[in-house]
Amino acid sequence: MLVSFTHPAADLTETLERLRAEDVLGQLIERRGRMAELATEDGDPKLDWVDQVAWALAHPERLAELEQQAAELVGRFDHLVWAGMGGSVQTVHALKALGLLDRPGFTVHPLDSTDPAALNRLLVEIGGEAGLERTAMVGVSMAMTSEEPITHLEWFDEVLRTRGLDPGFHLLVMALPGSLLDRFARRRRAPRHPLQLDGQCHVPGRMSAPSTLVFLLPAALALVPEGGLREVLERCQAEFQLAPGLGLPDRSRLVREDPFCRLAAWLGREWAHGRDMVLLETASELAGLGPWVEQVVEESLGKAGQGLLAFYDQDPAVWRAPGLSRLRIAATAADPPALEMDLPVGDRRRRLAAVARFFAGWNLTVALLGYLRGIPFAGQPAVENYKRYARELRQGTAALPYPDGDLESSPDGRLQLFWGALGTVGLNVEWLRQRARAWGGGPSALLASVLAELAGQGRLGYLDLTLNADPQGPLWEATRRGARLLAKLLALPVKVRSGPRDYHSTEQSETDGPPRLLSVRVLVRRAERVALGRYGSRFLHAQALGTLLAMRDAGRPVLFVLLEDSDPAPLRQLLEGAGRLLQEDLATGVREGAGEAVTGEP
Repeated sequence: MLVSFTHPAADLTETLERLRAEDVLGQLIERRGRMAELATEDGDPKLDWVDQVAWALAHPERLAELEQQAAELVGRFDHLVWAGMGGSVQTVHALKALGLLDRPGFTVHPLDSTDPAALNRLLVEIGGEAGLERTAMVGVSMAMTSEEPITHLEWFDEVLRTRGLDPGFHLLVMALPGSLLDRFARRRRAPRHPLQLDGQCHVPGRMSAPSTLVFLLPAALALVPEGGLREVLERCQAEFQLAPGLGLPDRSRLVREDPFCRLAAWLGREWAHGRDMVLLETASELAGLGPWVEQVVEESLGKAGQGLLAFYDQDPAVWRAPGLSRLRIAATAADPPALEMDLPVGDRRRRLAAVARFFAGWNLTVALLGYLRGIPFAGQPAVENYKRYARELRQGTAALPYPDGDLESSPDGRLQLFWGALGTVGLNVEWLRQRARAWGGGPSALLASVLAELAGQGRLGYLDLTLNADPQGPLWEATRRGARLLAKLLALPVKVRSGPRDYHSTEQSETDGPPRLLSVRVLVRRAERVALGRYGSRFLHAQALGTLLAMRDAGRPVLFVLLEDSDPAPLRQLLEGAGRLLQEDLATGVREGAGEAVTGEP
């Protein structure tokens, strides 16, 4: 098998029997019943991921056309920039991390940041201005309102024109009909390509692989010049099997035997017993799959105060969270529960087929979990709220509303911590500030005080630390190290995120899913200047402020850090200082607890 699932000796029969008796696979294939309701967004059942692989195999001429297009791109260009957000680019990140995309003379560059520094890094990677002639950009959006790829295309279009290059030769757009990106492409007369081979688009972005061009075009690029896209999909479909006309006996058998149906039954049982956090212990060579699983799980299921939280790149030795399940993802036999993938070295087609099967299977697992828990797995209403704020701020003419009150400042003034949004989450802010002053005052003391209070109330299931910047360089490393320090002291998992990239992957869950978190969001006031063309930081800042407002509206505990510049020292001092205070507080608690045990005092 391309992908198999083993789990501890436990009876999944009851859950699997329910899925079989209610014919959930038939509901998916035929777009009916409760499954169709949970998959519907704005009147559109987003279920084409169920049978698009089967459709593609029934139309081999379309696969041949796509392979020809991929060969032309590889022949014309040395670099392809893939501009998108969330599910529109996450698959490319995964394939690139797995070593399946880049080849000598041709490199794919995922672009999902509005930080001008990300464009400067891209320019270096393509060889500067001289590399523009051999560079193409594809803008992708599986949502109606995503604007980030538009800004990337506008920048690239201008840079090309000012150097006498024809943007029509270098640009390609794949977007929902009528979306903001589609309208942009029409205005600029940029070449457009449908997201699905059948010309439709009824797939959520996070479920876009392997059934749309978000997977199919990168896979075709990976297979140039030998081809073999049809073989990849045939191997995937031979195990996935969902297709129109699949009879009831086969559907019943598939529910009992399919590894991802069994995975859904196991996760659903864990969730029902209060274990709503899953630690993905991913083999190093498969690490790129962790973020992909995280986005399809959290963006789909984080709704109305519940959801399944997915974590990767953690140290399980320091994690004492009670609601934890562990799932291993490996290319060789692993202790259960485990997903094992058949990834033979050197066989690119089979490796791509296994990854396609992995993607298709997780889409099914998420749909089944949504069904079992009664959660609509289409739509992302909380993300749309932050997008609305960001759009209004970006397009407005007034100065952006950076916090100017309720701030704790570092002695040198290079860092400010805004705590004003805490008043909406039921915390006694005055008490928190009093304790912070008793601990020496300043941003570190306030951060430590908030963490200690939430943990003491049993309201801290995980910590989120989001840097609104390109996830590269010393500031990003300081963010990662500081987050892991705090997580170790608190014995809790941590999400280290980059904005706006991860606002399209986990923000739905952070704003509307399980509420047991503290989010700390960091923004640099003075952004780097782009080396070529025009690309400012207003959009990046509007997005950061928009998420702060959306989290406040949702009653989620959020702190906002303003840095004067990208020097990592102030942020490092904030996080390490908070860590020291927490360590001292924990040590004091241990001593006091020991004293109470000896004296018998209350």
